[in-house]
Amino acid sequence: LLALTFFGRVWRLGFGVLVGGRCVGMDRSAGFVGSGQLLRSGRASGKGTAVCMSAERPAAASRRDVLLGIAGTIGVALGSSQPTLAAEGLAGKVDPYQDAQKGFKILKPSGWNEFSASENFDVKWQDIINPVEQITVITTPVTKGKTVADIGTSEEVAAKLSKSRSMEVVGSSSKENQGIMTYVVEMKSKSVHQITVLAINRSKLYTVNITCPENRWSKREKLMKGIAESFVPRL
Repeated sequence: LLALTFFGRVWRLGFGVLVGGRCVGMDRSAGFVGSGQLLRSGRASGKGTAVCMSAERPAAASRRDVLLGIAGTIGVALGSSQPTLAAEGLAGKVDPYQDAQKGFKILKPSGWNEFSASENFDVKWQDIINPVEQITVITTPVTKGKTVADIGTSEEVAAKLSKSRSMEVVGSSSKENQGIMTYVVEMKSKSVHQITVLAINRSKLYTVNITCPENRWSKREKLMKGIAESFVPRL
């Protein structure tokens, strides 16, 4: 039995017995017995099992309870376990973006210039006022079955990246991102702060480079880390 709260009523979804086009005998263990609206049945009339929905008015449902019920239901429907944009302080600062052909999704900064694919990236966003602030997503074909673990641990990858870019490693980590191993490397130099996200899925190596001037990092850290966290190498 599934119970959802909408507009002061508790709607219950469960199995009942089909009698004359109506459902009767909903879940007694939940303290609810009565008839409900027929949602689905293998038979149009007569008797048989059916999926039913019915409603009862809760004893004392406050407006807050109703709103919380709606919010919870929406959260489950979206399948989101991530903190909300408001909680992360990103509301109004980012917009969702996805590339169906390349197979990834990410949050992009609102109002930044967007550049379509070139030989150096698949997509790029750049701040209008501070062009050093930019985000690029690059996809590179790799051998089938490869994962980021095949190119080393997150610490080893961080060491290689920092050396090639003449930067200092701030930190590195690995995580399961919807079942796909993902590395996150944070680096800095005297002039630039950068986060690189690496993941491999469906024979593609995804590299996300998020760059910001070092002297603006304290103001941009939450935005940049939120965008890095939002990257998913699948739709």
